Amino acid sequence: MEEVRSARGLLVTPGYINTHYHSHDRWDRGRFSALPLEIWMSVYNPPVVGRGWTPDEIYLRTVIGGMELVRGGTTAVMDDVHLGLQLDEDSVSAVYRAYQDLGLRADVGIAYSDRPGHETIPYVDDVLPQHLKSRGQAAFISQKEMLGLWRDLAVTHAGRVRSVVSVSGPQRCTEAFQQEAWDLAENLSRPVLTHVLESRVQALTGPHFYGKSLVAYMKDIGVLRKNSVLIHGVWMSPRDLDLVAEAGATVSHNPVSNLKLGSGIAPLIEMLERGIPVGFGTDNHNGNDGCSMFESAKLAVMLQTTQTDDFRRWPNARSGLRGATEHGARVMGRAGDLGRLEPGYKADFLMFDLTADAFLPLNDVAVHLVFADASRALRHVYVDGAPVLVEGEIVSVDEKAVRAEVLDRLSVMHKKVVDGAPIGREMEPHLMQAYDESLKNPLLRPFASRCNCCRPDSTGFVAV
Repeated sequence: MEEVRSARGLLVTPGYINTHYHSHDRWDRGRFSALPLEIWMSVYNPPVVGRGWTPDEIYLRTVIGGMELVRGGTTAVMDDVHLGLQLDEDSVSAVYRAYQDLGLRADVGIAYSDRPGHETIPYVDDVLPQHLKSRGQAAFISQKEMLGLWRDLAVTHAGRVRSVVSVSGPQRCTEAFQQEAWDLAENLSRPVLTHVLESRVQALTGPHFYGKSLVAYMKDIGVLRKNSVLIHGVWMSPRDLDLVAEAGATVSHNPVSNLKLGSGIAPLIEMLERGIPVGFGTDNHNGNDGCSMFESAKLAVMLQTTQTDDFRRWPNARSGLRGATEHGARVMGRAGDLGRLEPGYKADFLMFDLTADAFLPLNDVAVHLVFADASRALRHVYVDGAPVLVEGEIVSVDEKAVRAEVLDRLSVMHKKVVDGAPIGREMEPHLMQAYDESLKNPLLRPFASRCNCCRPDSTGFVAV
């Protein structure tokens, strides 16, 4: 089918590639503020709480989140989905089916951890009562079964919607399993998604458990590879960054959630100066609480002006655009066919109204796109040459019908969220105690600031 659409008065750009997103907590949006990652993660975003989502509810949250992604400039997304106890075929398929129906390009990673949560955060094992330890993020299916599931999904989903490998974090999985997961991903030519050094407590996690940083640990066990997508990297030391660059790995930077959760400001300047591809992401629905790539690109660039007085090192608007497009494609392992408007590349693109406030008057296009409110000028979105958004309206699915069904089911879905809340509240005081103990640890003194740039050391931790 051929469609001709006039671009008169419109600006056409490559679609934005969202390199980190969680669709699973769409019904948890707006539940908290002013909490750090380690407490929020178990109290307000507990993926293993058995809420009993139906496949239809999983489908709806993925579609409605996907529609918001499109309006936020995303044409390709890396969705790191925690399905917790629900790894049955219907629940898993609902995620992939949603992206197929919506027309969005998606790399979907079904996340997995094979270590219980209380063993992955410093001091939690010491302070958590025994009866609560059984609620940790232990694996629901065996390692062998998970590897088989990833393998089967990768064969089934290998087009516009692909299946990728998701190892929740190096401290959350056993060494042998990580090695098998990375080997599998290499054989499948797929990336591996993994959370690394997101918070200051995670900066302590490596020395506390392994006597070295988490990045050094990954290198030593052989999983710091070219197909590694290192999510966050806020507290990477200069030595960590050197290791990442040497491995050819990539980073997904999520500035909005890092700020909301008090995790800090990632060393984006140092990453880019080492030639590390850095894409941008939007992270969780209730750890952001939006999913706008316009917002992520703007903050990613602007925050770096606080990191050094040498303005010559500051990323500029074009750096922001590269992060949202070309670098995002490299993070996906798709540098050869995504992220640019050129012959041979996929037809994933955005079209903006040049008469909208963000572009009136028109000066430097890159500056308008990154710093002005370009989202309000977005008119059309195409993925793989097919329209997904036309004149601001979703055209690939019946949006009104989707929203009507969500509203019809909302009371039931909200009750499932509310009913799970007491589990988190019971754990909260113990998590706070472990958090406070972590901050007292002398190993965290070099990381006493709220951002990586202020650290007095240059080599990272020395285990004691």
